[in-house]
Amino acid sequence: MRLKSLAEHFVTFSFAAGLAACSHAQPAPDAQAQIAEPRPAAVAESPNAAPVPDAQGQAELDKAMEALRNVSVFFEFDSATLTAEAKDKLTAVGNVLAKYPELKVRVEGNCDERGSEQYNLALGQRRADAAKRYLVSLGAHDRQLTAISFGDQKPKAMGHDEEAWRQNRRDDLAAVPAKYEQR
Repeated sequence: MRLKSLAEHFVTFSFAAGLAACSHAQPAPDAQAQIAEPRPAAVAESPNAAPVPDAQGQAELDKAMEALRNVSVFFEFDSATLTAEAKDKLTAVGNVLAKYPELKVRVEGNCDERGSEQYNLALGQRRADAAKRYLVSLGAHDRQLTAISFGDQKPKAMGHDEEAWRQNRRDDLAAVPAKYEQR
């Protein structure tokens, strides 16, 4: 009986050792699979693959991103019509976006404190949408742009006079870093 028990333990131990050995074994690669096949040029680069910029290219991209920071365009009272000055500023931004399709910008519509909350949110959205449409007309891609409204919730100037209101009737453009974009 003792011999039978030892034999059972030996078989169980051998089975467990075999499983452990198999779990760490790596299959030998097929000799044919190791030969790299040349890929055609059209397949070699995916259209969605981000180009790897060299040092000069990265410096150029950083300069382009800087051109998109702290850009504001201003509007007349109760208007979402772009002024000539606003179009000039947006033209510079549109040229950068057209040249660098990987860059993204958020257009933030703002209003002064006059008007109801709902009215100001709607007016801010119309302002942001007007800037977005203009940028697209210059060659920027729709996917590069997001238009949102903050209404009167993000004033640039505090105060209750015409000078403060003039500064708060605006679109702010914010470059969106790639690490924050949603996929």
